[in-house]
Amino acid sequence: MVRIKDIARKAGVSPTTVSNVIHGNNKKVSRETVEKIQKLLKEMDYVPSMGAVMLVGGNSRLIGVLAGEPGGEDRHREGNAFANELIRALESEIYKRNYYMLLHFVSTAEEGIQFAATWNVEGLVTLGFSARDNEKLQLKCRAPVVSVDVYYEKQRVANVGLDDREAGCQMADYLFGCGHRELGFLADNDVGVDHERWEGVLLSGRKRGIKETEIRHIIIPQNIQERKMYYEKHLKELAQTADVLFFASDYYAAEAVAYLQDMGLSVPCDISVAGFDDSEAALLCRPRLTTMRQDNSRKGALAVKKLFEYIEGTRGRTLDAKLKAELVVRDSVADRKCI
Repeated sequence: MVRIKDIARKAGVSPTTVSNVIHGNNKKVSRETVEKIQKLLKEMDYVPSMGAVMLVGGNSRLIGVLAGEPGGEDRHREGNAFANELIRALESEIYKRNYYMLLHFVSTAEEGIQFAATWNVEGLVTLGFSARDNEKLQLKCRAPVVSVDVYYEKQRVANVGLDDREAGCQMADYLFGCGHRELGFLADNDVGVDHERWEGVLLSGRKRGIKETEIRHIIIPQNIQERKMYYEKHLKELAQTADVLFFASDYYAAEAVAYLQDMGLSVPCDISVAGFDDSEAALLCRPRLTTMRQDNSRKGALAVKKLFEYIEGTRGRTLDAKLKAELVVRDSVADRKCI
């Protein structure tokens, strides 16, 4: 492994000079020497050790990412591509700032607090935590906290999320505009983002004078085996009493499309289906899903930007940021007005 001493010997300078160039402290180093050292670093494939980077400035250079699993490990394994994509986006943004990301999946805020203290992190990003759990973390941890996709009764924790109510309303506007009247909204809970999307559906219906009895709110099981039994018992009946099913995630929508087809029903001829997120499931599904697109790269970048503004004190702390979703029209929704 190439050491700073090896670079210094070849460049004819002190190890301190090489270290200063590596860490951007070039004020007292000539431009010619900087270029010489940088060329050698590249030619000799020098990789800085994590420990050495942490010692610079006396901080840990660690950002913790805590991913909550309220439904347990089974729920995570069932294809949470959206969360995985967001985690990759966070890691990319953290690495760009010459920091390291430590990721851990936890089931309680107390477990998160324990790991955060053990890691000695400079900041925390949380996914899948409740508002109350994030408030506990913010109160008990010395490091600043930025949550993702959380709704607070009174904003106390910095958060980056989506305008879920507006997004739910936008999808419902499209579905009602296609001539659908009896809509079923399906999610595995009625809190946070899923509740806001449901409120958006109701808002769209009220604007059109559609009775709330024509818009059904259906809570489906989180467990895959329980959900399978639920679909076998109720899905065909749902397809007969509603003309469009709007799922709170693409994964659930694509899963339901497969069950409907196994039952001999055609999507969208017999029943239209829409999803949310524009994940890989939306493209792999046949027919391809009409959905609401979230920009995970932008969400991850904004969460990290907000966290570092908090850490560095470069700007006043802003508590909430809401991004917009984009309607993506594909093949899973029929236009009833043209039939």
